[in-house]
Amino acid sequence: MKITILKFQQLFAISQMEMDELDKSILLVQTLLDKSQFEVETMKVKKFNKVCAEINKSFEIFNQKLQEDKPKQIVKANGKWYFLNYEITKKPMNSGRYVEVASFSNDIIGNLHKIMASMANPMEWTWKGLKVKKYDATEHEQIAEDMLQMDFSVAYHAAVFFCALFRESMKALVPYLESQTEKKAEVREIVQSLTEVMDGYTMPKWLQNLKVSV
Repeated sequence: MKITILKFQQLFAISQMEMDELDKSILLVQTLLDKSQFEVETMKVKKFNKVCAEINKSFEIFNQKLQEDKPKQIVKANGKWYFLNYEITKKPMNSGRYVEVASFSNDIIGNLHKIMASMANPMEWTWKGLKVKKYDATEHEQIAEDMLQMDFSVAYHAAVFFCALFRESMKALVPYLESQTEKKAEVREIVQSLTEVMDGYTMPKWLQNLKVSV
């Protein structure tokens, strides 16, 4: 079962709601299957339970995939190809984009599409194949909209890997980032915030023993 960033954000928001567990289950099924409340509530109990069991099984497989899959560099979102940049100190990334990503990282799930948009460079087909286009900050909102349709598991691995690299390298980059902006206190606050946020996430198996060097 493919779950997009948008769908996962919706499901995650529902999971955080304080409501009756049966009502929550109905809403989760309704959201995941794109069915109306009437369609779900009029399902036979046997069928509803079967659907819930299938969803639970799908999420078990999904969680296993989250633990084992590794980050990709070329991805597809909303029918378009993008190059994901993980570089900490090299072009085409710059201090503005890193501070941008760090500020989004206070809510990785809710802002996942925005984080991906900050990492992504659009690609275009040429006679030589796919070519990375120059990053245009004015396209961030549109790219973020595309990213909502991206496979969540692919995006999650990319964002977690990027943030892990980011966190490990920020101490060395702080003087440079401060020299590029007047908001020096904001830079320090973001670095501290990112460290605390990332400490609260379960790392995929492949990342738990990763030795990051920059």
